[in-house]
Amino acid sequence: MLPLAIPGLISAFIFCFTLCWNEFIYALTFLSSTQNKTVPVAIVNEFVDGDIYRWGSLMAGALVGSLPLVVLYAFFVEHYVSAMTGAVLFCVDDRNVSA
Repeated sequence: MLPLAIPGLISAFIFCFTLCWNEFIYALTFLSSTQNKTVPVAIVNEFVDGDIYRWGSLMAGALVGSLPLVVLYAFFVEHYVSAMTGAVLFCVDDRNVSA
């Protein structure tokens, strides 16, 4: 039962981590200390001055800020795909045995 649930658990973990990592409104509202700001809030606060957007710095910050998510996805994608194909093969084999 657990091997069939692993892809769903991995998907839920990745989805939850992505939502927590990209949380912007709560961090912008409740965190006032510059030391405690999350990556997206710190990037916007440091590289936007009123109506002046430093686009090069913003895009570089967004790239660096998204690297942990890319590493997380890259780490789990092989396990996720192998578990999904294993679940499909298990269901197909189970169907052939009972036929």
